[in-house]
Amino acid sequence: MPTNSNNIELASQTIDEENRRLFMKKMVALFGATTASAVLSGCSVSATKQLATQTVSASKNGELLSEQQMTVLYSICETILPRTDTPSAVEVGCHKFVPHQLQHCHSQQQQNDCIQVINAIDRLAEETFSKTFPLLQPQQQQQILLQIENNQSATSIPKEHFKFLKALIVFGYFTSEAGATQALNFQTVPGGFVGSIPADANTKSWGSRAYY
Repeated sequence: MPTNSNNIELASQTIDEENRRLFMKKMVALFGATTASAVLSGCSVSATKQLATQTVSASKNGELLSEQQMTVLYSICETILPRTDTPSAVEVGCHKFVPHQLQHCHSQQQQNDCIQVINAIDRLAEETFSKTFPLLQPQQQQQILLQIENNQSATSIPKEHFKFLKALIVFGYFTSEAGATQALNFQTVPGGFVGSIPADANTKSWGSRAYY
């Protein structure tokens, strides 16, 4: 006969699964099914166990990205999610989250795809404005990223690879403490059920610990 503790645990698992499905739907709406699946599948326990047995790709200093690539990634994060009334992607550490996530939760091919995108963005900045990407003005940085995303640049990088990198940044942001509790609504302990809540285009989505 099930005990109260078993019932509570089962209910908690059900809520977590519903939250994960809701988060997946939002990721699919934002980036498309393929990109969302690639990001979230790398976060599964089975994928993590499988990749844990593989040799982690790294440069000679033990890091996936070079110092210049990290600087470019820093600027990409700042451009995609700048500070508004909530912290920026850089402030919550997305530029550190991305290479860590790639190394430990994603395939060699996905790592290479992201590195190529970062290099392509910096190269396009040099070709367009004769400056490296981090030295551009914010409007110029936005222009470069939009060219990559809309396939308007001369680079051979598929826009799906850029979408994957962007999805990693967004995923890192909304699973950070600040992203989950400030950019999203957050309720640590669920309260009573309210069947109808006024909402408009500015209403925040809900954050959850289940995303981690």
